[in-house]
Amino acid sequence: MFGMSNRRKIVSWFMLLLMIVAVAELALGQRRARVVSVRTQSVPISFDDFHGYTGTADYLKRVAQVYPGITELVEIGKSTLERPIYVLVISNMKTGTTIDAHVELRNMRKENVKNVIPMKPYQGKPGHWICGSTHGNEFTGTEVCLYTINKLVSGYGSDPEITKLVDDNTFYICPIVNPDGVFNSVERDISQRQNSELKDNDGDGKINEDGPDDLNGDGHITQFRYRDSEGQYVIDDVDPRLMVRLQRGQETDKQRYSVVTEDRDNDGDGRRGEDGESGIDLNRNFPEGWMRDDGLPGGSGLYATSAPETHAICEFFTNHTNILMAQFYHTSGGFTYRPIGTEADTGIAPRDLAVLDFIMGKKYLEMIGEEVPEAWLHPEDIDKFKAEMEAAGANQYDILRGYKPPRGWRPSYNEQADRRYSYGMATSWAYKQFGAYSITTELWNSRKDMKGIPEFTGADANVQRERASLKYQDEQFGGKFFIPWTRFTHPELGPGEIGGWIPKYRGGNAFPGESLEGVCQTHCDFELFRAGLMPKVVVADAQAKVLYTVDAGQAQVIQQNNQVTISKNQAQGEIKIVEVTATIENVGKLPTHLERGDRLAGNRQDVVWLVTDRDKVTFLEGGVFQQLGVLDGTVEIPGYTPAQPDQAAAPAGMGQFNPQMMQQMMQGQRGQFNQQQMQQMMQQMGQRQGGQRQQQVLTGQRQRGQQRGQRGQRGQAAQEQTPPPPNQRQVRWLIAVEGDVPLKVIASSQRGGTDLQELTIR
Repeated sequence: MFGMSNRRKIVSWFMLLLMIVAVAELALGQRRARVVSVRTQSVPISFDDFHGYTGTADYLKRVAQVYPGITELVEIGKSTLERPIYVLVISNMKTGTTIDAHVELRNMRKENVKNVIPMKPYQGKPGHWICGSTHGNEFTGTEVCLYTINKLVSGYGSDPEITKLVDDNTFYICPIVNPDGVFNSVERDISQRQNSELKDNDGDGKINEDGPDDLNGDGHITQFRYRDSEGQYVIDDVDPRLMVRLQRGQETDKQRYSVVTEDRDNDGDGRRGEDGESGIDLNRNFPEGWMRDDGLPGGSGLYATSAPETHAICEFFTNHTNILMAQFYHTSGGFTYRPIGTEADTGIAPRDLAVLDFIMGKKYLEMIGEEVPEAWLHPEDIDKFKAEMEAAGANQYDILRGYKPPRGWRPSYNEQADRRYSYGMATSWAYKQFGAYSITTELWNSRKDMKGIPEFTGADANVQRERASLKYQDEQFGGKFFIPWTRFTHPELGPGEIGGWIPKYRGGNAFPGESLEGVCQTHCDFELFRAGLMPKVVVADAQAKVLYTVDAGQAQVIQQNNQVTISKNQAQGEIKIVEVTATIENVGKLPTHLERGDRLAGNRQDVVWLVTDRDKVTFLEGGVFQQLGVLDGTVEIPGYTPAQPDQAAAPAGMGQFNPQMMQQMMQGQRGQFNQQQMQQMMQQMGQRQGGQRQQQVLTGQRQRGQQRGQRGQRGQAAQEQTPPPPNQRQVRWLIAVEGDVPLKVIASSQRGGTDLQELTIR
């Protein structure tokens, strides 16, 4: 029926069809696999709507229950109305350690007194704080927190980058700082920026009795519009659902309207909504800069941290001093404030400013799609840029920096007016008093971040955007975000209509769905980038070398003034003179503290401990712990030239010989020797060369030691050695050890984590 050529064509077409079907099935299978991977998450979450306080609390509890190996849910306080403030800790709970887990607490006045709460292992890792909804009606930050939680717990074990971040660091995520404000804003449709207070605002002896009311009982508190010859609104010609606000002094022939919140006068005093729950602005209640320069209160509240929510945050930070990164999410505008709002950039340490702008700010602008300043791209030419700023007549701060801060990454300080932004702000406190790289991101730019709606320009851009938003919610959400205007007679204002946007869907928060997810993804990724900058202190190398062994019996040591008497007892034993050396290194990118961080109250330098049985070890050189200063990171900080090392801040080095710690250790014949002889002995030990055996260690004492190993000549030769890089420290101890005892070299950094290496002397 068909010719050979036709049959070949049919076969070829058939094979091609099979290939197309196979490819389509493969693509569909991959798509299904991706969908299934999301749907089969242990704790599914979507962002098609806002979670509010109740939904957020439920999600956190489920995550903590399902992921016990990498999460812990902590209640850090309660709001005024007794709603818990939750922090979800995310870290590998099987890794990490703290110095207090290895150093026995000895209270010299009363032994075995448990007066210190043990630290959790995750407090021995660098900490990253992320929080949302300090202002209750700015709950987009809550959603970004939940998105970040989902990404961390879902990606752990499958995404190598996330797995490493969770293993090495500790995330403290507080989705809702202001529970009462979020509950009212999302679940009651009462937009509330402040926290709640039990306060009689109108002085009538009743508390919170006159707040907004749902007049028509539809479950939402929207708006009431009514005709008013003095009103400032008119109905839009294109979409009659939209109320257009007139400009000041603008004339119109259209019917004027007034638009107010759906509410009534509950207490009959002639006013509406004058005694609601709303209290103080929590982001004006932190300790830094709360007082004005004249000594009077400048922030909100009776005093700094007077609000229970602010107090809980500050107390948590104080008890978790491993926090180096901090993010306080707000809305809106689509930009980030970096420190500090209480003073100009002259109050920021140069290295911190370079880290914030040249590293973090540059990355942030790239992620939100804004132009990066030329000076950030070429920091090596910063002097040239400063000269250009001066020639252009820029302000003093632009000249000082060499660049004008971009819109998307800006200082909190008002440089144009040369005055502080405000008083008692969280970011200023976390940077200046606590010592964290703290930032405040104003999430959501309605002009740029709304998916599916173009960016409008011109005088009527706002009206066009409102029209487009109404149409978008009609098409994507079935119009459920906007309540149609319905006739209603107000008990005080008369006839009118109730309707309008449901409050949580208008204003400064991201639109649910694709737009919200886009904001969440961008800012989650930025915080993961910041987490990747964390320091990480490790014991890179540690060795214990036995230099001598000494025969002895149990002894009694008596010290009087500068003279030590050792009396031999009958028991036999052995004393080892051991040299312990270690290299401590910060393998993370950033230094272990801000430039001035270790000098802030409550902070300390990095230290290294030699932990052992303190009753069987005498430290001859080097104390139980030695200070390391602040370890630099591995990344070169653009635009920053380090100062010369501060010799005064160098590690403490070797400690002095302490005869009191010799009790029940040193054995030998009865004899006497003084401190000077002891120091001479140590000097002789340090000056010996090659494999020569030291003939005399303690005058009048029988010895059978044999020198093991070699030590290089000290003194001038040691000074000529190449110093370690800024992210390393080399330490040494000389100890006298009774018997075989374990040793632990523990590097402990407040912000860079804790690491240990165990050694055994045999």
